[in-house]
Amino acid sequence: MVLDLDLFRVEKGGDPDKIRKNQKDRFKDVSLVDGVVDNDLKWRQLRHKADNLNKLKNLCSKEIGVKMKKKTPGGEDTLPDDFQLLSIENQDGLKPLSVEQIKRIRELIDKEMCENEKQLVQAEVERGNALSELGNLLHPSVPISNDEDENAVVRTWGDTEIKKKYSHVDLVHMIDGIDAEAGASVAGGRGYYLKGPAVLLQYSLIHYALQKWLTLGYQPIYTPFFMRKDVMQQVAQLQQFDEELYKVTGKSAENNIDCNSEQPLAALHKGQWLPESSLPLKYVGVSTCFRQEAGSHGRDTRGIFRVHQFEKVEQFTLTSPFDNKSWEMFEEMIKNAEDFYKDLGISYRIVNIVSGALNNAAAKKLDLEGWFPGSGAFRELVSCSNCLDYQARRLLVRYGQTKKMNAQTDYVHMLNATACATTRVICAILETHQTETGVKVPQCLRPFLPPKYQDEIPFVKTAPIEEEETKKQKKQKEGMLKKSE
Repeated sequence: MVLDLDLFRVEKGGDPDKIRKNQKDRFKDVSLVDGVVDNDLKWRQLRHKADNLNKLKNLCSKEIGVKMKKKTPGGEDTLPDDFQLLSIENQDGLKPLSVEQIKRIRELIDKEMCENEKQLVQAEVERGNALSELGNLLHPSVPISNDEDENAVVRTWGDTEIKKKYSHVDLVHMIDGIDAEAGASVAGGRGYYLKGPAVLLQYSLIHYALQKWLTLGYQPIYTPFFMRKDVMQQVAQLQQFDEELYKVTGKSAENNIDCNSEQPLAALHKGQWLPESSLPLKYVGVSTCFRQEAGSHGRDTRGIFRVHQFEKVEQFTLTSPFDNKSWEMFEEMIKNAEDFYKDLGISYRIVNIVSGALNNAAAKKLDLEGWFPGSGAFRELVSCSNCLDYQARRLLVRYGQTKKMNAQTDYVHMLNATACATTRVICAILETHQTETGVKVPQCLRPFLPPKYQDEIPFVKTAPIEEEETKKQKKQKEGMLKKSE
């Protein structure tokens, strides 16, 4: 994932200071820009030198051929003391020299080319390392801050002040939808068995989401569970390898398990040219997702809101890089998500995420935060990001027809947005639609559920919070009895 190198080249109309300001606005390392500029200059100088050396080597071969044809004596191979390798500009400069001297020059060229190539590769690696850590250019509407409390609320829908009795942690237990104890015993922390009505609710969400996005012109696609490490490196940033991604090591290669379908969908057209007539491409991906959640240690350890394994439906689109097409698509995708949560009857707000909280690829991100009336808090359900051509450059997903001589190469824009992360949405449904006797099922999901659950999923267990309170009261009562004896 990279920016266009021409943005760093003043002679190509670039402005490194603009990139420096962008890094500063992201609260990231500004010196990375200097790393790109300095190594790019070095790389271009070495590239120019390599071209000149190659040209000189060809001149030597030609002149040797001429002299051999004329049967010119070989002569000595000693070169003049003041000889400079790159001082020879054309074949005329070689004419006074003997065949052996020219052969000696060619040997020196080979040695110099070898050393130059090492330096060229090193400069390219260092430039690439710095470039890969730089963030995408921010959209002007992104709030500049490193404090997520300053995320800008764009709009709200529904009643975002109502409070209800139980949180999702209690409710999923009350409908007998989870066995967390067995899950933790078998799979470790955040492991769980989803059961009964919760399983049916999960698949009703997936079916409804697919049906909805299919009518919107999105192509359903089921993605691979894991990706080759070299491909994953093209779509994920370094921090994700440490905090999110699991790896699978086989006999011949190391692969990474997807943390969402965005990653394999981004790589779907890797190395391709996409003609203008084929765009936009609109996909709705379905996948099982796996996340380490290393950066969320200690958060949401109870319930199924933040888990290592979950099902997810994801919007992913590729658009033309011109005429504001990707920003029009950005608005379409967040609207799609809003309509989905309106159908589910989940109140929400849309927030514009501050610059310091954006990942490197996103030029702008809007989150849909559902209102959880049992928890009394907004929780993230959707993230919608426009990554412009940041991902496409590294994946070589190009726009238009095959490049013609001297023509500029353009890259498609890529966007992603959550449709439905099932475990989180189940939590939101449970809290939003809880009643005294169970959980009312949203109308749009009823056709996908068996008759016994089409209206309401009943409570069949006592809330854990009430069980704990009962135990506490029992202990207090026993303590008082002991004192009175």
